[in-house]
Amino acid sequence: MQLKFESLSKLCLGALLALASMTTNASYQIVSVAGTAGPWTWVDGGLNTDYQYGSDNPDYTAPARLKLADIGIGEGDTIYINYIGGFTSASGGIPGTNNNGYVGSAFKDDELGPGGLRLPSYYLGNEWGEVQNPANPGPYGVFLQSLIAVLTDDAGEIVQLLSMGTVFSDDDSGEPLYLVGRSFGLPANATYIQFGLNNDIFSNNTGALEVYVGSQDLEPVPVPGAVWLFASGMVGLLTVRRTYRS
Repeated sequence: MQLKFESLSKLCLGALLALASMTTNASYQIVSVAGTAGPWTWVDGGLNTDYQYGSDNPDYTAPARLKLADIGIGEGDTIYINYIGGFTSASGGIPGTNNNGYVGSAFKDDELGPGGLRLPSYYLGNEWGEVQNPANPGPYGVFLQSLIAVLTDDAGEIVQLLSMGTVFSDDDSGEPLYLVGRSFGLPANATYIQFGLNNDIFSNNTGALEVYVGSQDLEPVPVPGAVWLFASGMVGLLTVRRTYRS
């Protein structure tokens, strides 16, 4: 576990160095996502009513939201999203959990969260552990407190949901692959991107995650074990990292 975080530190450092070397014409923004942020806002009978999660009186704070036109991205353009640093906690105290959340937790996918309520990951069925690896779903999927991105229209209506912290099953090696980034063509009607965490209770959460959103890719200093995962049925290109074993 320590070696995995060491690898992540090198990856984040490389990402920051890449940001420093980008031309002044490049359009990007670093978005800070509070540990208390829900990935989208919903109103019973109103906005995103078909995507309810958490309690009837949600305690999440507003998602971190970015207007894509402000960084020069429109329909059909390629958008690059990368987790570059930060940690959160779902139980208060010192944050220590990255964008993949509490990997190995029973709180994930379509299971209920620690408050006994629906998680946002309920709506990310294609990335559940039981879909990826029916024989051994436990290590894979969208875990508690993992990062979730949402494409919306101007009003905040969901256009597309995107996990930014899924743990994927690598059929070749048998090892988990930890998602850190995506790139894809922006769909129609998507004018904003917003971020939040996969949880059903938010008020005790601490920390924040930092996310790069831009019109060109980051090219961090190469890190042993950083790989690209290409998989049919997944949206765009997924950046992943492997665990290290001592």
